[in-house]
Amino acid sequence: FLLKPHRPPRAFRGSGPPVPLGRAPAAGAAMSSLWSRAFRRAAASVHTVGGVRRQLRPATLALRAPAITGGRRGASSAAAAAAAAAAAAVYGVQQAKGQGGVHCLSAKATKAEELVAKLSAGLPLARDLTQKDEAMKCLELASEILASGVPLEEIKAVAYKDPTKTPAMVISAVGSAESKLKLKACGPHHMTCIFAMYGEQNRLRTKQEHENGQDLLRMKTAQLKWLFDGEEGKTWEILAVDDGCPNDSLGLARKIVQAEGWDNVKLISLQEAIDQKIPFFVKDRKLKSTKESRKGGAILYALWYAAKHSASTKKVPHFVMYTDSDLSTDMSLCGLLSAGIMTDGCSMSMGARYGMPETFLVKDKCALGHPESHYDQPNMMKIVFRHYLRIRLLPMLKGIYDTQCAFKCFKVEDLPAIIDKVQSMGPDFDMELLLCALQYYQRAGVRQPKLCKVYGTLFTEDFAESNFMASSSDPDKPFKTYMDMTKGILDMHRRYIDMNSYEAKSQRDLVAFCESLDVPKYKKMIQKLEADLGPTLFDHDFGLDKLKAAAK
Repeated sequence: FLLKPHRPPRAFRGSGPPVPLGRAPAAGAAMSSLWSRAFRRAAASVHTVGGVRRQLRPATLALRAPAITGGRRGASSAAAAAAAAAAAAVYGVQQAKGQGGVHCLSAKATKAEELVAKLSAGLPLARDLTQKDEAMKCLELASEILASGVPLEEIKAVAYKDPTKTPAMVISAVGSAESKLKLKACGPHHMTCIFAMYGEQNRLRTKQEHENGQDLLRMKTAQLKWLFDGEEGKTWEILAVDDGCPNDSLGLARKIVQAEGWDNVKLISLQEAIDQKIPFFVKDRKLKSTKESRKGGAILYALWYAAKHSASTKKVPHFVMYTDSDLSTDMSLCGLLSAGIMTDGCSMSMGARYGMPETFLVKDKCALGHPESHYDQPNMMKIVFRHYLRIRLLPMLKGIYDTQCAFKCFKVEDLPAIIDKVQSMGPDFDMELLLCALQYYQRAGVRQPKLCKVYGTLFTEDFAESNFMASSSDPDKPFKTYMDMTKGILDMHRRYIDMNSYEAKSQRDLVAFCESLDVPKYKKMIQKLEADLGPTLFDHDFGLDKLKAAAK
């Protein structure tokens, strides 16, 4: 290349003369350094142009080679062009491999940008809950964030700016790091973590044992261990409760606990409440079979059980939280729940999957932030209609968008009073439990801002083993589920709102309309609203006439 006069291809050609033969050795001596420098600058151009981050095509980079090398001509232009193309090719390979989460860096990148880029390198944008390595990688990244010394708010500003281009594992790690920092600021306390088991015989297993295996019990334990590790006076336990699973989820869980030798993981069963004829369930709620429960009965029993057996933790504050059985919400976020009560000073705390800033929904391609995560919900219009009813028929829930989020935390001493009136054991259980808690605190004189602290979370959809999604055997299952929630809201309105109050009288026409709905009418209404309105935010005011017209 350097031993004879050279004119680069037209696309690469500078305006100067060919390289003189006599200068070849000098050019050769400088070429290695030039190539390296040109490659680095070309790579920077891939990421940043004029202060605006965007990707340049290899051809565009090649054409800009003279600018990359500071205006040099001839062989240097060719070298720069080749380096530019090489840098672009590397970047293209990363994108082709699904490594688009690698953050683009400018020459003046901040420490937060450098850290997020480093953490993101090589990671997929989405999450696979069946991959144990991914779950552990999230915790590893969180530890690296905490050790970096970079202010967390600066890291959040970078990682959360465009969640579609940030690997979900990095977003998850940022949340976990924040949770651990907040837990560190809390005083000594004990936390009981509850989840129900029904049909978990697959997710309890590893990926090697079943394609949908999440090894959920070991992973939840690992996440909590990471969170509480090094926190003196702060302890935790898991209380998993069988909801009458016909596939022996309880038996499989027992084998795992025995094999691991855990002494802070306890397994109980809703059937025990029936067999022992506990009045709270058998007399007050007429519970005759676990078939009458749909998660709600199991969680209610675990809350009752935790309150009944809390004597050993009375020396320190004792909190009780409950969550879903899968790994959709990382247990390392429990520090947020502790902080919501201990440092934020609220009566209870909870997470939110959507409806507010710093909420993220991870599906098959990437994470979506707010409000995109809400728009992407397959049940978006059902959720908006449910919220429309809630704030009118149950006004104490105003300001909380994700009432169904199974990531709620209470003080153990408040549980007996909170659960006393809860009747639902079906899909509206989460909402009724929240409603009873808020009413309890309101009656105790707690001001609205201090009722409940809500933290945004990252939630990874798990459709493979979901009990709530449509199926080939029942495509209307979501409509039936949300229609049941509508009935539940009506029932709670009658039980918790004074029928002689202004709140009740002003909504009589809306109540009458909802009472006229059945599944076919409800389905037609939702589909008509979806067609007419498209993406719709929570606080949309449908108007009763619009709803009636859509249901006709």
